[in-house]
Amino acid sequence: MKKELIISGVTILLLTLVLSGCLEDDNKNNTKSNLFIGEWETTIYYFDENGTRHDEKSSKSTFYNNDTMGSESVENNKIIWTPYTIENNQICFGEAIDSEYICYYYEFLEEGKQATLWTYVTNPYSDYGETYKLVIEMTKI
Repeated sequence: MKKELIISGVTILLLTLVLSGCLEDDNKNNTKSNLFIGEWETTIYYFDENGTRHDEKSSKSTFYNNDTMGSESVENNKIIWTPYTIENNQICFGEAIDSEYICYYYEFLEEGKQATLWTYVTNPYSDYGETYKLVIEMTKI
C-alpha cells in the first residue's frame, strides 16, 4: 500500500510538471520580438519643454535573435552593442542594473515594416527637471 502511494504521488507530480510545462506560453514575447529581428534605419528625435522637435542623425541598427542589437555610431564607424529585453509591452535597452537602462513603449505599423518607440526622460542637467519625449522611428531595410 505504501509503495502504491509513493508511485501514485510521483506519477501525479511528474504529470503536473509535464502539463504545466506544456501549458506555458513559450511564445508570449516571441511574436513581437521577432518583429524587431532584422536591420532597421533608425531616426531619433526628442521634443523639448517648448514642444520643439530636435532630430539626431539617422543610423542603422540590427536586432538579433540572441537579444542583442548592434547600432552604427553616428560619430564614427564603430558598432555599439546593446542587450535588449521585451517585457510589459516595452522594449528595454541596456543592463537592468545600469544607469543607462531605458525602456520604450512601441508600436508596429505597415505589417511590421515600421516601428515607433517612445519614452519620457527627465533632463539630468536641468534645474527644473524638464521631461522630454524621446522618440525612435524605425524602418526595416
